[in-house]
Amino acid sequence: MVLKIKDIANNLFRNKSYIVSKYSRIFLAFVLIVAGVFSVYLTGKSINTFKIFDGNTTKIVRLMSNDIDNAIKYANIDSSDYEILSTSSKNGLINIKIGYSFPVYIISGDKTVKVKTTARTVANILKIAGFNVDDYDLIEPTADTVIDEETIINYDDVEFVSGSYTEAIPCSLDTVYSSEKVKGENTVIQGTDGEKQVYYTSKTVNGTAVETVVDNVVVLSDAVNGKQIIGTAVPKAAAVKTSEQVSSISTLTPSSPIELDANGNPVNYSKKLTVQATGYTYTGHRCATGVNPQPGYIAVNPKVIPYGTKMYIKSTDGKYVYGYAVAADTGGFVRSRPNNVDLFFATRSACTMFGRRNVEIYIIG
Repeated sequence: MVLKIKDIANNLFRNKSYIVSKYSRIFLAFVLIVAGVFSVYLTGKSINTFKIFDGNTTKIVRLMSNDIDNAIKYANIDSSDYEILSTSSKNGLINIKIGYSFPVYIISGDKTVKVKTTARTVANILKIAGFNVDDYDLIEPTADTVIDEETIINYDDVEFVSGSYTEAIPCSLDTVYSSEKVKGENTVIQGTDGEKQVYYTSKTVNGTAVETVVDNVVVLSDAVNGKQIIGTAVPKAAAVKTSEQVSSISTLTPSSPIELDANGNPVNYSKKLTVQATGYTYTGHRCATGVNPQPGYIAVNPKVIPYGTKMYIKSTDGKYVYGYAVAADTGGFVRSRPNNVDLFFATRSACTMFGRRNVEIYIIG
């Protein structure tokens, strides 16, 4: 370039048709000197060529610097969402490979994470997003799938967590029969629960346990069962008492007190019947024998128990002592239940509470 400038100057000065003044020649000389200095400066600087490839097209930029960002700027890249994937330099030629970024949405449980990336595998995108992926995790698409456009990745973080806890071993209650205790005299001895250590492994998905497997159980202390001791001995007979000493439902009074044994049964009777009895109350009518109904007058089948028969009645379960009673009425049960009786009660509620149950009838006169 310096030689070329000198040739131009010589031709100008030698050309007789080119007339210049003294001052014009001085100015021209100054310009030539500046051009020469500039040409010397240029020859000291190298010019770099940048080849920028975006996966489809290549753009070339030449600069006297090696500033890659500046080169991409002058290349007029279509999008500002790009990433430099690789660079290489040799003999003033700088190769730059870029990739355009796009959004990827990672759904993990109830959380969604957005990541901007260039084409990468699912595993690499998850790593960029801060997820620690292992072989147990559930990923869709698979970890080795290359993502090159806007995509949704479903990621479930699967962990296996081990632990242990203590748990009670419940004791039970054993029943023991003893002849050393009287019937009805029962005793309960409380037991003691044991304790065990349970070792487990839980499968968690996104922090929530979905399955737990017991790996081992170690007994720390055995359970000690309790005992329910039930007496079987027959109690000794108590002194004889009379019907006057027993609270009964009947309001009738026998001509003389009825002697009762220790079990509350009449000592003297001619016949014992076990039948089904039903409670009934006022109907607005007299009894079949003409007397006004009251507790103690009962309805019978006169073919089984004649009118006027005196008796002592108690329920077989021991809950009711009807007491002294007289056959005075006929019940509607005669055809369907000829051997049954109806017991009169003073109130509907008492009648309903008694309902229908088995009774013992002791014929005493």
